[in-house]
Amino acid sequence: MQHLPVPFDAIRARHSAVYVIVSPPRCGSTAFARVFWEHPSVRYYSHEPFEVTYYRKQGLAEVAAKLAAPLDLAAINPTTEGPRGDSLVVKEMPYQVGDHFPLLAGFATEPLVFLLRDPRQNIASRIEKKLEVGDSPFFSLIETGWALIAQQIDYCRRQRISYLIVEASDFRNAPASVFPQVFAAFGLDFTPAMLSWPAHHDVDLDNLEGAHSHLYRRVLTSTGIEPATEAIPPLDVFPTEHGVRKHVAECLEIYRQLCRDARRIVPANDK
Repeated sequence: MQHLPVPFDAIRARHSAVYVIVSPPRCGSTAFARVFWEHPSVRYYSHEPFEVTYYRKQGLAEVAAKLAAPLDLAAINPTTEGPRGDSLVVKEMPYQVGDHFPLLAGFATEPLVFLLRDPRQNIASRIEKKLEVGDSPFFSLIETGWALIAQQIDYCRRQRISYLIVEASDFRNAPASVFPQVFAAFGLDFTPAMLSWPAHHDVDLDNLEGAHSHLYRRVLTSTGIEPATEAIPPLDVFPTEHGVRKHVAECLEIYRQLCRDARRIVPANDK
């Protein structure tokens, strides 16, 4: 296990296991993580603790504070039969963790999970969510996450850090096939009951005083994994201004390359 700076090492030592999920925005990562909430070995969830380093320019002390005070699932999700374990799930975005990715990778005790989604879908969804709250659709392109997630996966390869790749449409359309494989990679049991849950209307995952609460409303009020029925928009619907269309095309090539990774988990019928 990699040596970590204090207090990250001490925080990790509190948990039997630490699972890390890394995903570009709008790839269903919160829904993916939501399945882990139903596993009896998982008690804690930390939602994008590095977010404050990107948006608020805060330091690692603030990140450690967030990791030290995760959401206690036993308090909000008491449906799991029997006592809960003490494992922690951390979900993060490539651009938010940025240069601190080696720290996050070292914080994990289990193989990392990288989530993918067709960039025409995840970037279109991000633009839609920006417009929903009156923000400009022309955000920094580093925030799409694709260049960075490719670098982060390459880092894992070079450092011989175990990882899995899961495509969003796969886990949404075939959850009963994909999640048993994911949990088996961690040595965990899986039951179909983990694919449904109670809605949580009073849980807020946002770290920015409500600025991003609208991004999580759908999954928090859901009662299970929803199938991927969204259409894939053509490239020509993306604006040419600020290089957006060119960027989407470049991200699509990265996505296609990553989908060919031998560590990608695919539904049983696709093997």
